[in-house]
Amino acid sequence: MFEADTRTSAAHGVAWPFPPGAECFAAWKEALSRLVDCAIPADADPALFDFHGRTWQLPQAFVQVNGGSAMSMSRPQRVIDDRPISHMSLYLLTNGSVVTDYDGHKRTHGPGDVVAVDYSLPYESQTPGYEGITLTFDRAGTPPGLQGDVHGMTLTADSSAGKLLGTQIRSLVDHIDGLSVDQAQAAVDGILRFAASSLPAAIPRKIRNGAPVLNRAHRLARGRMSDPDFGPDDLAFALGVSRSKLFRSFEAQGGVQRWLLGERLTASLEAIVKSAGKLKISAIAHQHGFRSEAHFSRAFRNRYGMSPSSARAVTMRSQGTAMYLNWAEKNEGSTVEAWLASAQATDQEEAGRRRQSTRASVHAGAGV
Repeated sequence: MFEADTRTSAAHGVAWPFPPGAECFAAWKEALSRLVDCAIPADADPALFDFHGRTWQLPQAFVQVNGGSAMSMSRPQRVIDDRPISHMSLYLLTNGSVVTDYDGHKRTHGPGDVVAVDYSLPYESQTPGYEGITLTFDRAGTPPGLQGDVHGMTLTADSSAGKLLGTQIRSLVDHIDGLSVDQAQAAVDGILRFAASSLPAAIPRKIRNGAPVLNRAHRLARGRMSDPDFGPDDLAFALGVSRSKLFRSFEAQGGVQRWLLGERLTASLEAIVKSAGKLKISAIAHQHGFRSEAHFSRAFRNRYGMSPSSARAVTMRSQGTAMYLNWAEKNEGSTVEAWLASAQATDQEEAGRRRQSTRASVHAGAGV
């Protein structure tokens, strides 16, 4: 007997198993819940909801053909923080229309448009009905041209590059059932290389630079928070700006390195508060790019005047997440640091009252 060889084994597609209707709607929401928040129009009948498609899983990519009735999908920063993934996709719209907002860059897509989506950045989309093809892949393994600031960049149906890329994607789907797994993956790799050489020129850089560098940097840094090697050079490359421009943009923040450390510490504090003591300090340090718990503790104490374990104790005494979310709702625009200061002050006041109560009890006992 011989072991299966991906060079000869055929790519195998799996069809979406639910016919249109309420069951299809419930399964669709459940399937997408790990990635996006999704819904249908308020006046739409779930009994008429339609989603259909087929998926081929390859060694380093997913190929999906799907379509459906009116729907909306969004991946806001809240979802990105709660459900992080390291993937990107190329999406070819083959029929219908889609209105999108990719991190502040809004546009309407028609048949033949190919758009890049980076799941570490926010986006929204609405459609009255569509058909499309999606190639999903890990961002880390893509050609360099796809690792920069390409979120929402589009090769339009009337551009030569867009026509060629769309033809390649359609051809892959037309022939994938007759290809081996390795052949299908090789075809995807070729598509990604072509996209990497074409997408960075798809939208004039001056248009994409309309969003402040600091805001874009914040979202990018949050997406790479667990990587201890992520630094100024990586950030400049991802933003598509020169190193000198990056450093000028962060002069007011005390420099890029100091700003990046601050982002890691803020995100770490948020994790401490929201986990309400359920996460170990060592795990939080690792998740936010600190090479050791000792390094994390020193940096945390320098910034907040207390150790991470002390901050966790304050959080637990203050009922953690529930109290923070309630406080944040009443204090719009505030930060988790402000909540910590408030919780710490309340904690100290309660400790003071307990000491006074203890002294009063002692004095009363002495007088008996």
